Amino acid sequence: MRVAVRTLGCKVNQVESDALVGMLKALEPVVVEPEEGADLFVINTCAVTTTAEATARKEIRRARRANPEAFIVVTGCYAELEGEALKDLGADVVVPNARKAELPKVILEHFGLPADPVTTPPHEFWGAGERGLLNDRVRAFLKVQDGCNAGCAYCIIPRLRGRERHRAHTDALAEAEALLRTGVQEIVLTGVRLGSYAGHPRGLAGLVEDLVALGAKVRLSSIEPEDTDTALLEVIARHAPQVRPHLHLSLQTGNDRLLKLMGRRYDKAYYRDLVRRAYDLIPGFALTTDVIAGLPTETEAEHQETLAFLEELQPVRVHAFTYTPRPKTRAARLPQVPVEVRKRRTRELIALAHELAAARIRPKLGTRVEVLVERIRGDEALGHTPDYYEVVARGRGEARPGDTVWMRVDGIREYTLLGYVEGVKEAGRTVALPVV
Repeated sequence: MRVAVRTLGCKVNQVESDALVGMLKALEPVVVEPEEGADLFVINTCAVTTTAEATARKEIRRARRANPEAFIVVTGCYAELEGEALKDLGADVVVPNARKAELPKVILEHFGLPADPVTTPPHEFWGAGERGLLNDRVRAFLKVQDGCNAGCAYCIIPRLRGRERHRAHTDALAEAEALLRTGVQEIVLTGVRLGSYAGHPRGLAGLVEDLVALGAKVRLSSIEPEDTDTALLEVIARHAPQVRPHLHLSLQTGNDRLLKLMGRRYDKAYYRDLVRRAYDLIPGFALTTDVIAGLPTETEAEHQETLAFLEELQPVRVHAFTYTPRPKTRAARLPQVPVEVRKRRTRELIALAHELAAARIRPKLGTRVEVLVERIRGDEALGHTPDYYEVVARGRGEARPGDTVWMRVDGIREYTLLGYVEGVKEAGRTVALPVV
């Protein structure tokens, strides 16, 4: 059975797509690229912005044109938002987030196969558990949280993902152990609101320490500033670089009035202090963040304040988004900044982001950096540093995926470090055969 999966949006969606294919072993799936022709085509959609919605619509139409006979299943946040209307675009079945646990049953029954019970955590943690496709990966996502209770004024995600649910740490650690046995080296903890994780007696910091004790390298995906406490910073500092010294702390705006209006639970002073503590505590700390241009009622002076605050923070990477009103959110009812002004402010944020990235990456020239090798391309080793720079290293020698190597940096290409391998710091665990 030729199976194509197109995943849009967040890392949580990626986890869930991986898990789905792992649950379809009865189909004997051969995963193909979307353009290669498929019998089953799954599109896991995003709806965080109107751009994400447009991308989802385009992908559904494209899938139907390229695969006229395929069984096309659309799921994810846009499916939650639009429901059966997506059949008009080419979907055969639409499965919203609230019914994602039914995906294996829907698909297997369509192909005339019995929907045997699937070993998977409870319904609210569908997408965790069996991970059939991850046996050949060096890095793996581990979903430990879903949903959001925050209710930011501009955000539709609580409506699409529901209330917060937290996976028991015993379940999470059991899956982590299984991933490590397959040869996975780095586990990326993920969730819709990861920092709120309450499935461990000591919260996210406790879970990270337990993963370290298993021997895993640990990276955190995006986390909210107000959820990032000193205990977590100290755990990262104590175990870096095994716990990766990189945090993606969502800023959204550098103006206190707008932070309060948008329902954010921190102010500039809190964010500034948090970042300073991270720099002080964590060796080699790297900050990435995201900002939204043109939030409702944003003035030009407030936009300039955000630019100035980013210059003060010196992040290595800034993701800038143009605000788009989301249905049934409080922000959508507020006075809106003209679209062209929003777009111009986005361009200015992106230009600053490039300047800041260049300033932060330039000092890496000539230094020796640690790299987790994820892929081999000819004589090159490809991977990431602990502080999340992409790497292309020449002269890989005997280095294999899963090894940690030293690379001397002798070049830069945008956000990527270029160089040559100087030696192996740590050999990766032997990759086990896939579990049948």
